[in-house]
Amino acid sequence: MLGPRKADGADADMLRGVVVGIRTLPLPRLVAGRDYADDMVSTLGTVVGQDVVVDATRLLSGTTSFAYQLIERLLAQEHANSVLLVGAPADFAEYATSAARELHVTDRFDLAEELPRTAAAG
Repeated sequence: MLGPRKADGADADMLRGVVVGIRTLPLPRLVAGRDYADDMVSTLGTVVGQDVVVDATRLLSGTTSFAYQLIERLLAQEHANSVLLVGAPADFAEYATSAARELHVTDRFDLAEELPRTAAAG
């Protein structure tokens, strides 16, 4: 049986943002449209029962339709345990919050200004 090994080089790139039970979805500078939201969520693979951190710290602008579809896909369709939207511009944060309200998933949605620090971070 193989024991745990230290990630280095290409392995570290593959593991960046992945923690057991937590998935991270980094948003680019501009996001728009339901199809793009679907495509981005699909890159995460299965998120059922997992916490998802949406890293919007680089986001400059995003549409209502993207925000709504992002929340709908992650929480209503894919059944993520929770979504934490981090560092989003105020208007995008409001779009996502409104979507969570309309979809009745506010108990599993939250906002934060900065990415949470993990115990392993130094």
